[in-house]
Amino acid sequence: MSDGAMILIIFALIALLGGGTTALVLLLVNSSRKRKMREYTSMTTGTIVRRRNGGLEHPTVVWVRYEVDGVAYECHESVRLTSKAIKLGPVPIGQEKVEKIPSEVGYTVRVAYLPTDPSKAILADNQGIMNV
Repeated sequence: MSDGAMILIIFALIALLGGGTTALVLLLVNSSRKRKMREYTSMTTGTIVRRRNGGLEHPTVVWVRYEVDGVAYECHESVRLTSKAIKLGPVPIGQEKVEKIPSEVGYTVRVAYLPTDPSKAILADNQGIMNV
């Protein structure tokens, strides 16, 4: 086997290893979120009380205060993103990232929580993989 072919094989294996690791992490995160959505069956609404702006390397994080049976709780989560087509008339010319939930302080969001432990909660409509 030539040196060029060997180098190509090595780089291909490195690329597959990186891609495989990324796919595994995304699969685990998605699986964890789905499990929580099945378990966190009680719903309430909460108010965003704090926001940490994200950027190119860090996601936007929101803190939400919610109440269950007269007891106040707070949870925080990074805001997930989705892609939206940018169009020039009917022709798509690009994509932009759009937040899955409103993230401004004062907005109301749905909170799903564990019925046996209301301190454990997630933002119900904040589903997705992308957050940066």
